[in-house]
Amino acid sequence: MFLFTGCGESNEQTDSAYLAGEIVNPTSDQIIIKRNGRVLDTILLNENNRFTYKIDSVENGLYLIEHRPETQNIYISPGDSLLLRANTLAFDESLHFSGKGFAKNNLMAEMFLQDESTAHLLLNFYRYTPQRFGEIADSIRTERERLLEKSNKDQEFSEEFINLSKDIIAYENRDLRERYTYLVNKYYKKYGRQIPPDFHDYRENIDFNNKELQCSPGYKRFLQNYLINYSLAWCANSGLDEKDCYDLTNVDNVNARLRKAGELIQLPALREFILKKIAVRGIVMADSREDIISILKVLQEQKFSEEDLEEMKKLGTIQLAFLPGISLDAVSLVNMEGELVNFGDVIDRPTVVFLWSNYTEGHVEEHKRIKQLRKKYPAIDFMGINLDVGEEPAWRVAVRKNNYNPNYEYQLGPTRIEKEFFSYYMDKLLFLNSAGEVVKGDAVLTSPGFETHLLELLNR
Repeated sequence: MFLFTGCGESNEQTDSAYLAGEIVNPTSDQIIIKRNGRVLDTILLNENNRFTYKIDSVENGLYLIEHRPETQNIYISPGDSLLLRANTLAFDESLHFSGKGFAKNNLMAEMFLQDESTAHLLLNFYRYTPQRFGEIADSIRTERERLLEKSNKDQEFSEEFINLSKDIIAYENRDLRERYTYLVNKYYKKYGRQIPPDFHDYRENIDFNNKELQCSPGYKRFLQNYLINYSLAWCANSGLDEKDCYDLTNVDNVNARLRKAGELIQLPALREFILKKIAVRGIVMADSREDIISILKVLQEQKFSEEDLEEMKKLGTIQLAFLPGISLDAVSLVNMEGELVNFGDVIDRPTVVFLWSNYTEGHVEEHKRIKQLRKKYPAIDFMGINLDVGEEPAWRVAVRKNNYNPNYEYQLGPTRIEKEFFSYYMDKLLFLNSAGEVVKGDAVLTSPGFETHLLELLNR
């Protein structure tokens, strides 16, 4: 499915535009188009995995395409006739545009790839003083602005497109600074104390309601990371201990971000997106009924839409079944032989359950990390549960293709849980004791302290 989401909110009626293309190795048979955070249309791929779509009265601006789980911004103007091609085996790297409007969109795709390439910088954050990190972040920004300038000389982009591109580059730079700030304040306090006064100068001029950027992944990620750092500053003066302050799933921290987001962000679609992101994480990681109720109450205070609030209530009900002390013995699973079994049939010692799907990025890297942990902690079972319920053949193919250990791979069996909720649990881990009872449900695999939780599980 492909999705287009426009960022502007203009009601101006304009000429049409065309979008067509081919998806090699598609993960579904559909494409979705969004505008202003809302779905415009759903398009079926034909038997050759191709599609053609006309956008009537197109609004000039930024859109978002998705072939789940992949997403990519594109820029559409009246009269454009874009042809795209992408291979899901390397979606971002293979995405290419031709036709009228191709130059803008190939530039957008290249900028997106460059943004993703900064991950290594954050993985090695502890190597850089704040001064040095700021210099590197600014050099990345300068390099991207030069790329934009060079492309503009060749293509003569519109002033509107140039300004939008500059804003995207600027917010990606700010997002790097916000993420670095969180990391050093939590894990490397020596550098946290060295952050210079001008490191966050841009905070005085943040536009929390940028209509043209509300579908930009970098802009939305910046807003989320800004709110994280706000919550840490808030909770430092709230009486919470330091450990709770830096726990992003702590209910007080979650609620502080919800209230601040509700205060700052007023664009309806963007506001709902940010509030929902924060609330979902808080609910899925909640370890008590009281915490779930507290988060739902704050959502109501923020006048969260009735439809989305009802969805969060359903999610809260699901989470009640995974709270500490709850037994999962009766939950049904499908093993690699296609047999229906229960948790109680396969668990007889401390176990870490990790959830995954063929349609989400990262499950290969997750399994690599789990394989390492299996060797290091042989007294713990690490069980993979695939959530693509009803897609047993595809699940088994993925297990064999990626050489996952079939002795520890299962698929969730028949369940009353609506499939749309599974996506919220994709990075969820459950620590179970030998009796199949949940003892911890808020651990994060990539957290530096993750192995401490494993030792605690063994020593229970």
